[in-house]
This record gives sequence, structure tokens and C-alpha cells, in this order.
Amino acid sequence: MTPEQKKYLHYEILGNSYPLPLIMPSSKTKEYILIEATILFAQKGYAAVSMRELADVIGIKPASLYNHFGSKEALWEAVVEHAKGLYYLYFRKLDETLSQADTFRAVLNIIFMEPEKMSNIFTCYAFGLIQAEQFRDERCAEIFNGTFLDYSINFIKRWFDRSVEQKRVEPFDTYNTALIIMHGVLNGLALKVQETMGRRVPHGAGEMMTGLKHFILSTVTVPDK
Repeated sequence: MTPEQKKYLHYEILGNSYPLPLIMPSSKTKEYILIEATILFAQKGYAAVSMRELADVIGIKPASLYNHFGSKEALWEAVVEHAKGLYYLYFRKLDETLSQADTFRAVLNIIFMEPEKMSNIFTCYAFGLIQAEQFRDERCAEIFNGTFLDYSINFIKRWFDRSVEQKRVEPFDTYNTALIIMHGVLNGLALKVQETMGRRVPHGAGEMMTGLKHFILSTVTVPDK
């Protein structure tokens, strides 16, 4: 496996490397197929990718690909479930980091810093794929709405509510603030994928998120201590 391939096998968060939650950890070949399929599906869309094309990208015969995944639909299901598992891993690590925050500003900085530190472009492809395919695939719509939005928004709201309860910040609309942040995060991930593919975007993902963070800080009131 080349260094280019290996970089997809770990998830970088705040300078620490974590193994991806692999669907088939006992098979490196399946692991590699899953990774390359995710990227190709994200770049071209599910309908435009054939098993033959994927086999060519991986460098194996189509028959060998079918030995690992019996159909394109089976491969797609594995790709989608892997992206969901990766997303939950991200929030588990985010929860660990947030537990060390001692001010509201620190909480907000961590929430915004994590996506910026997501140095592995594979994660952007995986999350962007679910976002793009939600209108075609019912499973993707379920994950996008139930996990990417509802779970994420409630996760951030919980940490904001904790800051309010601890009087680190004056009461504010924690739900809608979390909603705005998550839409920004997901749009930022999509922008990163577009930038990686060489497409022109109206502004950078980092620039957008920095502006959003400053806006939130300017609208909440942190008590003087």
C-alpha cells in the first residue's frame, strides 16, 4: 500500500491520529475498495460510477471486485454505513476534547477548530457523499437528517446549555445557534471537496467558518469575572 493510500486509513483530530472505524477490518483489500469507492462516488455520483470503472481505479479485475462485494448496491451500503460510523467517531473525539474546556470561548473554539483540523480529505469525501446523495437515496437522507443534523445539533446544544448552566455565558438560543453552526460545518466540508477537485468556489471553507465563529461571539454575552 502506497503512502497516498495509507493517509486515508487514519483520522486526524487536533494533531492526534485515530484509526478509521472500518467495516471489514480483517481484509485490507476490502478496506481499500471501500475507501476508493467512497471517493469515486463522491466525485462522480452513485449513478455515474460502474463496478468496471472502480475496478480499473483500484487496479483489479471486475471479477475480483465482485468477489469482495456481490453487487454495486452491496458496495454502496458498505460505503454509506462506513461514513456514518466515521461521523460518530468524530463526535466521540469531539466530546473528549470539549470535556477539557473551561470557558464558553474555549467550547466554541473547539467546536470550530475540529473541522479545520480534519486534515484527512477522505472524511470530507465521505461526509460530502451523504450530503449529496440524500435526495436520491433514502438511507442517505435518513443519515443526513438523523445523524448529520439532529444528532449533531443536539450534541452542540448540550454543550452550549452546559455553559449556560455553569454561568460561563448568558442564556441564548442554543438550538438555533447549533443549527447555524452545523449547516456551516456541512457546507464547509462540501467546499473542501470542491476545492480538492479543482473547482472554483465563492469563498474558502476556513474563511466561512472563521466569520461565523466571530459573529456568534459578537452576539452572546460572556459575564465579566
